[in-house]
This record gives sequence, C-alpha cells and structure tokens, in this order.
Amino acid sequence: MPAALALLGLLLAGLYFLQPVTVVVDGRPAPVRGIFFTVGGALRQAGVAAGGQDRLSASPAALVPAGGLLFVEHARPVSIWTDGLPLTFETAERIPANLLASVNLRLYPGDEVLVNGAPVDPLQPLPRASRLYLQFRRAEALRIREGGNTRMLYSAAQTLGQALWKAGLQPKPGDRISPGLDTPLDGPLEVTIARARGLVIRLGERQIITHSTASSVGAALAEAGVSLQGLDYATPPEDAPLPENGEIRVTRVREELIFQQTTVPYRSSYAPDPNLELDARSVLTPGKYGVKVSRQRVRYEDGQEVSRQTEAEWVATQPQDQVLGYGTQVVVKTLDTPDGTIEYYRAVPMYATSYSPCQQGLGRCSRSTSSGALLQKGIAAFTLQWYRMFKGARLYIPGYGFATVADVGGGIPGTYWIDLGYSDEDYVSWAQTVTVYFLTPAPANPPALLP
Repeated sequence: MPAALALLGLLLAGLYFLQPVTVVVDGRPAPVRGIFFTVGGALRQAGVAAGGQDRLSASPAALVPAGGLLFVEHARPVSIWTDGLPLTFETAERIPANLLASVNLRLYPGDEVLVNGAPVDPLQPLPRASRLYLQFRRAEALRIREGGNTRMLYSAAQTLGQALWKAGLQPKPGDRISPGLDTPLDGPLEVTIARARGLVIRLGERQIITHSTASSVGAALAEAGVSLQGLDYATPPEDAPLPENGEIRVTRVREELIFQQTTVPYRSSYAPDPNLELDARSVLTPGKYGVKVSRQRVRYEDGQEVSRQTEAEWVATQPQDQVLGYGTQVVVKTLDTPDGTIEYYRAVPMYATSYSPCQQGLGRCSRSTSSGALLQKGIAAFTLQWYRMFKGARLYIPGYGFATVADVGGGIPGTYWIDLGYSDEDYVSWAQTVTVYFLTPAPANPPALLP
C-alpha cells in the first residue's frame, strides 16, 4: 500500500509539471510544454534569456505558478535628457515617472516629459520600443496678476506666450501683457495681464460692440463716445469695474411734474323725517364730492414710466355731506292672505330659514327657546339685536302663516334674517327671501332704523 501511494504521488506531480506554460515575452505569448520544476527551467525550455535588468513575474528559482503564466519584460536602453545632458541606462520600466525617479528626478506640477519629442502622461506606461528617448523639462514659476487677482502658474514651455496658451490664458487682440509674449522661460517671472474686455453697450434698442482695457465702466463709456447727461445712469455704475458678462446698459432718464385731480367722497348721516312712513327714505340735503389735487413727479427710463411719486396734495374743493331722512310715521295697512285679511304697520324683506327641535345643528334635540316657549310651528327667531327690539311681536309670513318672535337665531351680519320654527313632525325646510309683515297693534315707539 505505501508503495502504491508513493507511485500515485509521483504520477500527480508529473502531471502537474507536465502542464502547459505560457511565457509572455515583451507582450508576446509563447506556449511551452515539457517537464520542468522552476520558472528558470520553463524559461530555458522556451529559449528565453533574462538578464539582471530584465523584469520577471516570478523568481527563476520559484516553482512554476499553478496558472502556468509567466511574464518577461526585457530591459531596453533609455536616454533621459535634462538640463542639456543625457543620462543613459537600461531598464524594463516603462512608466516615465518611475524612469525619472530611478535617476533621482522628481516630478512637480507643470513639469513636462516628452518621449521621442512628443509630450506624454508621465503616469501611463509607454509603448514598447527598442530604445526610448525622454526629455525632461522643469517648470518655471510664473506669478500672474490679472484683474486684481494673483495666481501661480508652473510651466515648462519655452516662452511666456506658449505657457499662457497651454494654460488656457490665450492673449486676445488688444490685451496688454508685460513682459512680452516672446520672453523665454529661463527662470521665475512676474507677469501682468490687462485684458481687453469685449463689451456690449446697450442704449435702448441700439447697441455698441467694442473692446476696452479701461479700469471702470465710466472710462469704457468715454472711450466708446457715450456720455451720461442729467439723470442718466449706467448699469453697472460708472465707478464700477467692467462687468464679468461684458454688458453695460445705459439708461436715459427724464422726469416731469403732473397735476392729478381725484374726488373726495362725502359722508352720509341720517335724520328723522316725520312726514315719511317707516322704512322709507328721502334726501334732505344732497351730498357733493370734493376735489383733491396732487402734484406727482413721474420718472421715465428709456421712454417708459417706472415710478410715480406724490410730492404734495391738497383739497381744492371741500365735500358737502349728505343728510338722509328716515320715516317715523306709522301707517297701518291691510293685506288679503290665504289666512284672512291682516293689518300690519311694517313690511320687511328677510331671508328665511327654518328649524325644529332636532334640526338645529346642535348634535342633539331641544325644544327650549330664549323666551321659554316650546319650539313648534308659530315660533320665529331673530338675531339677538332684533330679538331685543321685537321680542313678542306678532308676524305674518306668506307660505308659513302667523308667528311670534320668541327665540334668538343665527344669521349673517348685514342680512335681515328670520328663522321659522317647527316641530319635528311638521318640519319644512326654508331657504328663500320673503316679506315679513309686522302685525298691529304697532308699539308706541317702533324702531325707525333697522340695524
């Protein structure tokens, strides 16, 4: 049995070391088959030589990986030019930043790396080539003052103009840049940029397109031959710097005074008129409107009114108050009704609703009334103010019949309102305007003005 197990182990090991191996040399795969135990054996079987500067995915003394995949990157000559001098060495490294670091050259913002004359991303692997030529340019510090702001720019360009162009600060026609654009970048520079701003000056429906390096809106307007007169104003103001959006609006302003008349309402009062029947009205003294005059200052901007301010006002003609007469004379009249002939001294249009013990919106039933009488047909309710004036008064309501004011009801302020009482058995819903007749005998001093 032990001999069989040993034989099985040898068989499995042989199968493992007989597995196919792929050697990827400089990015090109080469399959290899055979019996070998180490990475070095696989490379010899594949005929691949690896020097001291070459890069292997595993040590030559290591066992062949289970996946059967090996990588070999051969070293190639690399020349790095910096400060006019070449540094040449062999390496399998293909990332420019690592190549520079291997010769103690550290990258800083703005530094530039060129490979075979073309700029490259120093963090991305380079394509494989038989030889690499790298050019390394140190960035110079540029302190740029523009529009009151200062920024630092680091650039490896050869001239100031190239540095500004690469940084997206391309000069425009009319810009003032100091020093000149052809100044070589062989050390730190102090740069001042005065931009010629593209401007659109709007004057009503007209517009002027221009460029200016002026420091204020007023100076730019003067350059464009636009003057502000009187109340005219500019947006932004004259003393403001040129706007970021490049738009200046000139508003032409004028003002004028106008006089405006308005009526002054008169007040009304009431006086009793014994020659009139109750609820009748007459004009004892007619009212007259007064006249008020106001002086207003009207402001126009670009021909359109924008404000109107009252500076003074006075009453040129005083109003005359109106006096209305109200009747106090009680006149008894008769009316034939389905319930017989009635005598009344007052007829008032009122809005009528109805209620019963269980139809009051109380959430419960109640036959109680403010007078103590039981709620049933023949009970009428007024608002509290009317109830106090007419408590116990006898009424006639067409379609309902006779009633006595014996309860306080609801209503809407300003509306003459009557609630008609019922028992629950004979309840009829009301919601209409009717004429309510106040029956004789009339009281000695009936209220002449109804609230």
